[in-house]
Amino acid sequence: MLLLAGARPARATHLLGGEMTYRYLDNKGPAAAPLRYEITVTLYNNCGISGIASPRTTAGVGIYDQATGARIILNATNYPTTSTFVGQTGMMSIPQTSLTACISPPIPPGCTISGVSQPYQLQKFVGVVNLPNTSKGYYALFTDGNRNVDITNLYDPSAQSLTLYTAMAPPTLPNHSPVFSDIAVAIICANDTTYLLNNAVDADGDRLVYSFGQPYATTGGLGILPFTTFTPPPALAAYSGGANYTPTTPFGTMTGNFALLNPSTGLAKYGASTAGRKYVVAVDVKEYRTIAGQEVLIGVTRRDLQLAVATCPPTKIPLLPPISVMPRDYTIEAGSTLTIPVTATQADAHPLALTLNSVLLDGAGGYTATLNGDPGTRLAGNPTGTAVVSGINGVVSGTFVYTAGCDAARATPYDVAITVKDNGCAGKTIADVLHITVTKPTGPTAISGDQLVCGLNATRSYTASGGTAPQVSWRAVGGTIVGSPTANPVQVQWRGAGTGTIVARGLTKYGCLTDSVAQSIRVSQTATLAITGKLAICQGSSTTLTVAGGTAPYTVSGGLALLPGPDLLRLVLPPLLPIPLLVRRPPTAAALPAR
Repeated sequence: MLLLAGARPARATHLLGGEMTYRYLDNKGPAAAPLRYEITVTLYNNCGISGIASPRTTAGVGIYDQATGARIILNATNYPTTSTFVGQTGMMSIPQTSLTACISPPIPPGCTISGVSQPYQLQKFVGVVNLPNTSKGYYALFTDGNRNVDITNLYDPSAQSLTLYTAMAPPTLPNHSPVFSDIAVAIICANDTTYLLNNAVDADGDRLVYSFGQPYATTGGLGILPFTTFTPPPALAAYSGGANYTPTTPFGTMTGNFALLNPSTGLAKYGASTAGRKYVVAVDVKEYRTIAGQEVLIGVTRRDLQLAVATCPPTKIPLLPPISVMPRDYTIEAGSTLTIPVTATQADAHPLALTLNSVLLDGAGGYTATLNGDPGTRLAGNPTGTAVVSGINGVVSGTFVYTAGCDAARATPYDVAITVKDNGCAGKTIADVLHITVTKPTGPTAISGDQLVCGLNATRSYTASGGTAPQVSWRAVGGTIVGSPTANPVQVQWRGAGTGTIVARGLTKYGCLTDSVAQSIRVSQTATLAITGKLAICQGSSTTLTVAGGTAPYTVSGGLALLPGPDLLRLVLPPLLPIPLLVRRPPTAAALPAR
C-alpha cells in the first residue's frame, strides 16, 4: 500500500464520507413521546496514517420539527444521553455501536502497484429516539469535523465539516430510508473509466431516483448543531476555484474528467485525468411513493463519498453479457420461477469474483432466491444479502434462481446488484443492476345472483365478474358449494335461516389467490299463512280477510287486493266463475278457494 504523495496528515482530519438513515418503528414509546424512530449514522474514517486522530466514540444528532423548524429539546424521556461531545445539551449523543479494523484493498502476491490507497474504518452509531406525536415529521441533523486536508475539489477542506441530515416522515407515512448496498470509499483509475455502484435498497418498495448533489458542510462550527431552528438544506461545502467543480463535474471540466450516474440504478461511471488527487462526491437518493394515485416525494437520503485517483496498469476490464444476451429488466408473475444465467469474462485470464447483492438473497428469510444454490448471507442490520461465486482463467459463471412468493407482487422492481471483480494484479471492477418486477392478476370485483333466498336447503347460482385472474375460487359461509369450488358460475345450497356469505377470489395459473369480493345472502324459512274471514261471497262483491303467520305487504293472485291495514285484505272478486285465491308474502304463502 502506497500513500498519496503530498498528503498532509494532521490531528482530527479523518472523515472520508458517510450517510444517515432512519426507520420508523412504532408508537409504543412513553406517553409524552410515543413515536419511536431508529437513527443510524455511518461514517468512513481515515486510518493507517500516523498523526490521524482516533475516531470519535459518539455522534451528536439534533432533532427539529418539520412544521416549524424548531429544535426539539430532548431529555431522558426522549433519549438516555442528551449532551454532545462539544457540550451542547438537549441533543442525541449516540454511542458508537460498531467499528471495523483498518481496511485496505488486498494486493495479490507478486503484484507491484503504484499510486494511492485509501484505507478506512467503517463506523456506525445506532440509536432509538422517542418523539411527540406529529403530523409533519421531523428532521435529524448530524455534523462533525474534520474532513481530510488533501481533498482537491473542496476549498480549505479541513475547515469544512461533514454534515448529513434526513427528513423523517410522520407516522401516517411509516417509512424506512433507502440503505446503500456498497461502501462509500473507492479508488478510480486515472485516464480510464471506473464503474462504482451506488445502488440502494428501500424496504417499503418506494421508487428510487439517483442524482448528484453538492456536499454539505459546516452548519455553525465544527461539530456544532443549530441550537434554535433548522431549515434544510444545511450549508453547502465550498468548492475550490478555477476548475469548474460542480455536483455533476466533481473532477472539473478538463479533458478526461467526467461523472455519469444512472438515475434508475445508481450505477456511476467516473473518469479523472490527474492521478494522486482526492475528490468528494455526493449522491442523493429520492424515494417516491404512490398515494391516492399520485406519486409523492417521501424523502431524500444522501451519501457523502470520497474518491481517490490512482495510476493503474493497463488491465482489461471484466465484461458482462450484452442486454441482448442477458436482459437487465424482467417481469414475472407471482408464484412463478425466474432463472438467470450470469457469465462474466476477462481478457487477461485473471481470477474473477461474481457477487450478487439483493433483498432477495436473505438467507433463511422470507424470499426464495439462490446463486448457484447459495441463498445468500445477510448481516445483522443490513436489509440485503450477498452471494459470491469465484472463477479462474478469466471466466466466472453463476445461475440466479428466484421463485416469487404469492405476496411478492409490487409496483417497484426488486433490484439485484451484480459486481464482477478482477482479483488479479491491478484488477478492475464492473457493476450492473437487474430489475425484477413481480406482477399478480387482479381478482373479481362483483358477484351476481340471488341475495334473498326463500326456503331452507335451496340451491342458487352465483357468477363472479371483473378482474384478470383466469379462475375463481369460491367459499360459502352458511352454505355448501355444490360441485366444483372453482366453477363460474357456482352452485350453492343454503342450509339454515339467517345471513350467509358467498366469497370469490381470483386464482392464478400458479396457484396464488387474489384479493376477494364478498356478497351477503339472507336466507328465510318458509311459513304457512292462515286466512280467516267470509270466504263465500257473490261475484263482484268484496270481503275482508285476516291474515296470520306473516306480515304485509302481500301478493294476491285471483282478485284485486285493497290493504286497509298491515294484516287485513279487502278483496274484490271479478264477475266470473269461482276462482282459487293465492295470498303470498315472500317467503310465506297460503292458498284457499274462493267462491
